[in-house]
Amino acid sequence: MLEERQRSGHTQSAENGLLEAVLILFTLNCSLSAYGSWTSQLHAAHRVLTTFDKSGGQRTPRVEAQISMLIWWDVTLALTTRKGCVLPHTYHSNFHYQTPDNEKAFYNVSGCPEELFGYMTRLAMYAREFELATTMTCVTFDTGPVLSVEQAIKDWRAPAYSDCIDIETLENDGSQNVDQQEIEEALNYKQDLHHCAEAWRYALLLYIERVFKWDRKSTSLPVLGLLARKALNHVSSCRRGTMLQKQLLLPTFLAGCETTNLELREQVKQYCEWWNDKTRYDMFLTAAALLEEVWAKYGTGSWWGSIMDEKCQPGAHGYTQNQYLLG
Repeated sequence: MLEERQRSGHTQSAENGLLEAVLILFTLNCSLSAYGSWTSQLHAAHRVLTTFDKSGGQRTPRVEAQISMLIWWDVTLALTTRKGCVLPHTYHSNFHYQTPDNEKAFYNVSGCPEELFGYMTRLAMYAREFELATTMTCVTFDTGPVLSVEQAIKDWRAPAYSDCIDIETLENDGSQNVDQQEIEEALNYKQDLHHCAEAWRYALLLYIERVFKWDRKSTSLPVLGLLARKALNHVSSCRRGTMLQKQLLLPTFLAGCETTNLELREQVKQYCEWWNDKTRYDMFLTAAALLEEVWAKYGTGSWWGSIMDEKCQPGAHGYTQNQYLLG
């Protein structure tokens, strides 16, 4: 039905529901598996957006929120495929929150602070260029921009995601008629925000080490295991009851791939099983199965990128037919 309406030209306004239909299909397919034709679906979404913009459609806060979700999926997919984003760069470079409600809605789905997401977008772009450079004889990839992003991620701090607590203010509040349970919950939620952000931060640093800095002809670097542990420690410190931990599938996967510690691997498996049971999203089970393959081939020269590449063969339209979406 979606394809028929696209061919017939019924995409003159946001009210036709095509953009919303794309999002619903995306979400439905995510609930079935992390392995799917995500690139094809993003191309379909881009066609809808192009027609919508050409017809003079108004970018309402609702439409902007829908576009932000497509951008999120586009970037997280590009991060693991290392083949670049589907949506044009203008969508990513112009990405910003129109309203506080949109900002909150995006964070509730992604769990990733906006500034870190900006770094993630750049890494996804650099990863494509890096992979292309490895196939060329006379081209050397400039690691300068990557190292600049790496340093920015290392230095990143934000008050909203800090774990600092003003003890004096708490003591003063405690002497007043204030609901202590509400205060405690607010403090715990702030800790959840901190651990969630740190899980993303260490996962991105881990990604840089594995994708850009590791010599693929050599054995894995010890720093990979250390960064993996740091990321997983923050994942486990984020309470499940807030649903924030649910958004950490990609950091959990990236870290899980790099750890050889059996206890941490068991923690990763339990994470996938628990959130699959909680949400009924088979995306978590797909990730768990992929992790088992990565672990089985650990030490053989394979890594998550090479294993994903083997399982995502080119389709008939010039882009891979199926990919893993873990965001």
